[in-house]
Amino acid sequence: MNKEAIGTLTGKFFHSVKPDRETIEWQGTFLGLASPGLYRCQLFEWVTGSPSDQILVPAVDMRYWKIYDTNEQMNDSYKKYSRRIVGKEQKQATVTQ
Repeated sequence: MNKEAIGTLTGKFFHSVKPDRETIEWQGTFLGLASPGLYRCQLFEWVTGSPSDQILVPAVDMRYWKIYDTNEQMNDSYKKYSRRIVGKEQKQATVTQ
């Protein structure tokens, strides 16, 4: 990671994504670098949106994460994701009946 890139995620928001590259696992914000290549992240509760745990995440584990400039962008993206997931579940339920 070059010096210019270090810390550029600080203050941005994210959804972490599971290995399937689709399923959202966490939501939160980047607090800063703990050390080169290791970010300190603040997670948010799903129901209330309030801060919960702080975690350390290696940058290499963030390869498929969705990064947003604002909290509003993150929330809008999650609303679209939720509608898509609900639509898939309804479609699967119809097929299996």
